Amino acid sequence: MERFFSQQNIERYRKLLDISTDEPQRRLIFKALAAQVIQMDANNTLHVRVERRGGKYIWALHRDGHFYAVRFSAPVYSSEETARAAGNEVRTDHLAHLARFAARRARAK
Repeated sequence: MERFFSQQNIERYRKLLDISTDEPQRRLIFKALAAQVIQMDANNTLHVRVERRGGKYIWALHRDGHFYAVRFSAPVYSSEETARAAGNEVRTDHLAHLARFAARRARAK
């Protein structure tokens, strides 16, 4: 997680939130941050678990060392693959939300 909350990433999120940043520059920043998230998978502490409930599947995001899920879905997915893909997408969004929160918190200090 230290790499995700690095000073460089915090500056990138500040630039994303800045109104004066143009669209091509925002796309480059998003690509850089997405690459950072993919690199984090080796050290991740947020796991997607897929379970079958009735005739459908759900996904749940779990942190290491915590019993309860950080986020979870309703049983709406018809296959395990679609539930896992949706869970991975939500995981990426959740990590980006945490980074944005850290950027705002650092800016407020």
